[in-house]
Amino acid sequence: MSIGIASPLFEPLRIGALEVPNRIMQTAHSKQYSDRVESDRETAYYVRRAEGGCGLFIAGNHFVHPSGSIRNFEDAFRPESVESNLRMTEAVHAAGARIMVQLNHHGAQAQPDGPDGPRPVLAPSRLISPSTQHATVAATAADIRELVAAWARSAEYARLGGFDGVEIHLAHGYLLHQFLSPLYNARVDEYGGGIEGRTRFAREVLVAVRQRVGDDYPVGVRIVANEHHPQGLGTADMIEVIAALRAEARIDFLDLAAGGYHNVHYVFPSSAMPAAWLREDVTAIKRANPDVPVFGVGAALSVEQAEEVLTAGIADMVALTRAQIADPDLARKLRDGRTDEIRHCIRLNQGCLGRGSRGLPVSCTVNPLAGRELERPNRSASSLAQRWLVVGGGPAGMRAAVELAEDGHAVTLVEADDRLGGQLRLARRVPGRESIGLLVSDLVRDLDAAGVEVRRGLRIDGARLDALVAAEHFDGVVMATGATSPEGTSLALGGAYVNGFPPAGTVSAFRALADPAALGRRVLAVDADGTAYASGVVLSLLAQVPEVEVVTPFEAVFPHVGPGYDRPLLLERCGAHPGFRRTTAHRVLHIEGAAVKIQDVVTGEVSERVGIDTILAIEPRQAAPTWHAAGVRTVTIGDARAPRNIDAAIYDAVELAYAVAGASV
Repeated sequence: MSIGIASPLFEPLRIGALEVPNRIMQTAHSKQYSDRVESDRETAYYVRRAEGGCGLFIAGNHFVHPSGSIRNFEDAFRPESVESNLRMTEAVHAAGARIMVQLNHHGAQAQPDGPDGPRPVLAPSRLISPSTQHATVAATAADIRELVAAWARSAEYARLGGFDGVEIHLAHGYLLHQFLSPLYNARVDEYGGGIEGRTRFAREVLVAVRQRVGDDYPVGVRIVANEHHPQGLGTADMIEVIAALRAEARIDFLDLAAGGYHNVHYVFPSSAMPAAWLREDVTAIKRANPDVPVFGVGAALSVEQAEEVLTAGIADMVALTRAQIADPDLARKLRDGRTDEIRHCIRLNQGCLGRGSRGLPVSCTVNPLAGRELERPNRSASSLAQRWLVVGGGPAGMRAAVELAEDGHAVTLVEADDRLGGQLRLARRVPGRESIGLLVSDLVRDLDAAGVEVRRGLRIDGARLDALVAAEHFDGVVMATGATSPEGTSLALGGAYVNGFPPAGTVSAFRALADPAALGRRVLAVDADGTAYASGVVLSLLAQVPEVEVVTPFEAVFPHVGPGYDRPLLLERCGAHPGFRRTTAHRVLHIEGAAVKIQDVVTGEVSERVGIDTILAIEPRQAAPTWHAAGVRTVTIGDARAPRNIDAAIYDAVELAYAVAGASV
């Protein structure tokens, strides 16, 4: 599908006193590249995407008060932020884009231990935080007055720092949203009750901010369009809330969101959610507010169909946030009609939100250069072309071949199977992970575009490798043979079995997935892995097997699946299956036919499961065999080096190309 420069996507948009060069934006997303004030790393990230054609950025989260401050986030209330903000905003402007800043307070989602020491966690009412599980305290009237002043002061610093506008955060279950919502606000004073009371805090903030920055400066809101909760605010409620806010102070734009930490998969939707998860709500809000620019988050059916959001009147701006983490040149490719070159976000949330939830800098599954623009600038074509052999056509091998070929090397890729993709072919069959198919398609396309010679159906061993290298004079070999699901176990110590892995009676994960119909009605899945690989195996079985019980030595089922963002939806999907059961903190004691004895790892109590048709052993995968080619440089990457995830496979491949180009790794 071709879009091109004549598309409405590339028409300017007036937002208050500001004109934005086009209709493609990145909404605020926390990256953990900066601590307290903006950094050169953050600046480089934005500049790279501005050079790629993005018209508008919202920098965020910037916190307005010490009671909401978080390590590796920016503090908007610090006077010293002005100088660092100016460096960043001037660089973004020089690259042709506009940049606003989001002003926020996490409220109930803040931790009681802040960067500077312990503090109370402020919220509308005393409650247990759905994100941290800590108890909050109800903000006093004095607290609210101080916070209103903090928002106004932070907005003033934002303007002095060169930001083109401010966005007040009233979404995602953070403080101002909490005051709006009956899910958080049980107050009986003037800040609670009906819509008049619940909107009071937000209205006071908007009035104070407007008074501080003036009428010639854009002020908008990030606001929840639908809480998607039976006791929460629906779209009709939010239309009423927005009207109340607009009646009090001028709002120059509406940047929409959904959900909260009570259903965080609406806040940070993964591949299991529809790509256009917010489309209907955005349409309704725009219809009710035709005179103010609306930013369409979760409104595009695909990046290639972004223009339709505008032509259908759904929104005035198209938010493609993770899509531009994955492909910083996305806007330029859309403008130039090069949609067949887009590197797609596959929405697994592993490299971006998954890392961020663990306190790590945000990266990207398909673009490990995200956030590393300073240390990993674009490579030049090699002045000394080499011949490289890549063994293995999974994600690591395919990406390594593409990267080396794009640098000017002659690359041959050999794959034992008659199809490319490796374990991605299994992974894309997992319900909710079908988007992995986009990665397979992108890599196959890129191999062809880069001129990589692909030989399928060629199985390599040590002797064949040496013969091939000698016959075709390869200068280097990349071993990317992947990983296998062991028929036994790869673990030397520990695991899910009291007396060691049983010699018989279990089926490996790969064998089970190859023929789920042969497993019978009742499957006992013994999970010693606990990662997204294990959850993918179980989700695949639940689609075809009536009863699946997961027994695991871990204290929680799938403990290595992101605790913040993907985990709640995963558990919800498992729990919706009537035949799903879980038994945690247990190991297998004995297997005899269709009976399995399991033992509590804490109490030692033994229980028994009978009538089991299949005992499925989900063990950590083990690296497939590799070989070292005689006389030439041989590098092992991806799961062949150490079984991990897609992120690691792609990362290893890209780092290999930089190493070959002479970069320090």
